[in-house]
Amino acid sequence: MGSAEDAKVAVHEFMSANRITTVRIQAPDIDGLLRGKRIPVDYFSSSVAYKGSNIANILFGWDMVDELLDNLTYTGWHTGYPDVTLLPDLSTMRVAPWEPGTAMVTCDITELDGTPVSISPREVLKRVIRRAESSGFAPMAAYEFEFYVFEGSPKELADRKWRDPQPITHGSRTYSLYRGTGTEFLLGEIRQTLHDCGIDIEASNSEHGPGQFEVNIHYADALAAADQASILKSAVKEIAARHGYTASFMAKVNQAWAGSSGHLHQSLSKLDGSPAFANAADGDSLSAIGQQYVAGMLELTAAFTAFYCPTVNSYKRTEGGSWAGSSVTWGRDNRTVAVRAIPSTGPAARIENRIPGADANPYLVIAANVASGIYGVEKALTPPAAMIGNAYEDPEAKMKLLPGSLEAATAALRASAPAHDLLGDDFVEHFALTRDWEIRQFGRAVTDWETARYLEMT
Repeated sequence: MGSAEDAKVAVHEFMSANRITTVRIQAPDIDGLLRGKRIPVDYFSSSVAYKGSNIANILFGWDMVDELLDNLTYTGWHTGYPDVTLLPDLSTMRVAPWEPGTAMVTCDITELDGTPVSISPREVLKRVIRRAESSGFAPMAAYEFEFYVFEGSPKELADRKWRDPQPITHGSRTYSLYRGTGTEFLLGEIRQTLHDCGIDIEASNSEHGPGQFEVNIHYADALAAADQASILKSAVKEIAARHGYTASFMAKVNQAWAGSSGHLHQSLSKLDGSPAFANAADGDSLSAIGQQYVAGMLELTAAFTAFYCPTVNSYKRTEGGSWAGSSVTWGRDNRTVAVRAIPSTGPAARIENRIPGADANPYLVIAANVASGIYGVEKALTPPAAMIGNAYEDPEAKMKLLPGSLEAATAALRASAPAHDLLGDDFVEHFALTRDWEIRQFGRAVTDWETARYLEMT
């Protein structure tokens, strides 16, 4: 049989073996939200699996709450919101255990003529991976996510205008096994459910904030890591809602509570499979390739902050002393810097970027990390001296702070020639326009803080 026939047989066998009746086809939008359709299994198996399904390119024309953006060039009322195609990547086909009888497939997004949509986050990441491979490397990545769980369903919280959400636990009980027992009905189900759909969670634990948790995903190649991270965020929210709770990956849900990070561990393998960051001669230092990769990350950190911290709220989390990278610094096993190096003589050698929030788009975070690291390797850059001690208090680090607002981060992205070269002019400009929109929406909002401060006294 040819490859097309082999694929049809594989799809049929998978669907039959798992008693699938419905297939979710899905792809990330600019904000990282999974958008798509549910398809009856027979129609998926006979047509959609190979031809795809058309969908309006409004996927890239609205924000995360479906408000139409008025400042775009790629799409809008001026284009009539024509179709694009969700084209299933059948290598991503998996069961969705939290939705009985359902499978899911992550899709690429193409124009109707089959050309990849250049601003699609998954396509951006695939281009970066191809660049890494052309330099002789395969990027690997693993996500750590923090999130909050609140009492009440999303509808119940929305009916209360999202005011005063009550966390599932109270007080700070980081790593508490005792406190974790009370929420294991939910976290245990999340771990097992994700395992059942091929996403292995290495660990979960209670975190510093009330009702806050962390989950660590096992490493994978960069594209699979992004697919898995995106599915995890959606699955956590769906499983929590099924139990009558609301899970949130918002970067800073309460001024007094810890922010939620989306730390990214990463490394390169040479094309023969050997670890490129390992230093056989010195287990306390990264290899020369690893050092160049760090240097590239630091060189482009300010330009890529808008991907790591993509909302107005994101910058509440990165203020100093909050366990988030806030300066252009790196160090060996130092959790106060932006780029934490974890050296080894073997494959455990890796780098952790501590800037990204849990609110960021995993595809764009991984793309930005790999692109900047490969940039450092291509240019043979040398990193500055490693930071020793508390970067939040170091005078030199305070001189190298990251952009402190979405507006400043967006300006830095636009002005970066390497960003345009590495990620593409069309994508960088489209993403920047979406951030301009986000900034304008916040600028028009009347907040509770303003009302409490000014209503009576002015």
